[in-house]
Amino acid sequence: MNIANAALPERPGLRKKDRRPWALWLALAAIVAVGAALAWNVVLGAAETARSDASTSAESAAGAPRGKATLGYARTSAAKDSQPSATVNVNVPTTTVEVVTRPSVLRLTGVLVPDEKSEVASNASGIVQEMRVDRGSRVEQGDVLARLDATDAENDLAEGEAAAEELRVRLGLDQAKDDWSVEDQPEVQAAKAAVDLAIANFQRLTELRDQGAISHADYDQAEMEGRSARERYLQAVQQARQLYQSYQTALTRLRALRKAVDDTTVKAPFRGWVCEKFVAPGERISVGPGGGGKVALLLRIDPIRLSLTVPQQSAGMVKEGQKAVFQVDSYPGRTFTAATRYISPAVDNATRSLTVEATVGNPDYALRPGMFATADLELAGQAQDLFVPAAAVQREGDVARLFVARGGVAHEVVVSTGATVGKRTRILSGLEPADVIVLAPEKVRDGDRIQ
Repeated sequence: MNIANAALPERPGLRKKDRRPWALWLALAAIVAVGAALAWNVVLGAAETARSDASTSAESAAGAPRGKATLGYARTSAAKDSQPSATVNVNVPTTTVEVVTRPSVLRLTGVLVPDEKSEVASNASGIVQEMRVDRGSRVEQGDVLARLDATDAENDLAEGEAAAEELRVRLGLDQAKDDWSVEDQPEVQAAKAAVDLAIANFQRLTELRDQGAISHADYDQAEMEGRSARERYLQAVQQARQLYQSYQTALTRLRALRKAVDDTTVKAPFRGWVCEKFVAPGERISVGPGGGGKVALLLRIDPIRLSLTVPQQSAGMVKEGQKAVFQVDSYPGRTFTAATRYISPAVDNATRSLTVEATVGNPDYALRPGMFATADLELAGQAQDLFVPAAAVQREGDVARLFVARGGVAHEVVVSTGATVGKRTRILSGLEPADVIVLAPEKVRDGDRIQ
């Protein structure tokens, strides 16, 4: 018998179709349970969202997020919900903000540059015979920097002097006198005498011709001799003048030859310092149309110039003669005062800034070209600096705080500080001139009532 095909016996009173409603009821119960679980999760999420929104609204009503330093912001006791309640009537000393009035300034940066800078060069070509300076040498105006071999120049000068002396003797000039007359020349005087004689002879022959004592041929010959004598006189005058001009040309060439000798000595054009030398003994200096012949770099640093870069928007505030108080990193704590003297007529297209130069005396040569400087350029008008006792400022890392007494309550304020000099700290921002400062910040908390 096939067991799979055998029919199960039925229980009395239960038919096959009566078992289906129980399965339906079990499926409906499972669906209801899953729906209830999902609904409960939705309710919990809505409650959490409501609590988050309430917390955000409370923080916004407090005025600023807790724990974030805000410049000039004074936290109230309502924002400090995690701290104990405020102390009442704390007795602490207070003081007012010290206000110092000073001229209004424009903070600028700049660099020191020499008052004069010259690459001293030689006018002559030749071999360097002697170099008298080196880097760092201090020279006065006219001091010798280098000498070139002057043998050829001196020989040319001697030849020019001999030629000029020959012409001077030929003209019969006295070195002690500078006057010269063409009529004083022997050739001119001889020609003048011949002219006078020819004129006298011609006059006598004219009288004899009128008397019929001489022939016309003798008269014509005498007339011709007079004209020839006059031409010889004019020629003698012209030659004497040419000779004198040749002498003047020789004197001019002589001055050029003397200058050529002088050019073999290179001198300092002004007082200053040698920053660099370009040649050494034995080197040849060649001077051409394109330049060359550099010997040394000379700087004048007393006075020295401070070149400042002024932004375009501040260019209208700069005037000639304004004071610029500046410092350099090489001398901490030391200040220098310069006066603006040179203002560029145009704004630089690349940087949109104006170049201004101020001059300052540098007798001890402490300031050197190339030093970076920070300067305060004094402007028209007045400005105020705020100072508080250094003990009133509390620091947490880069954040500076202090307590301000307002309406009998201590308010913690975040401030921006400047330099501390002695027992005073400069406050750049975060305070008002009328504020009252708590001197013992360690004894109070934000929101405490103070006396």
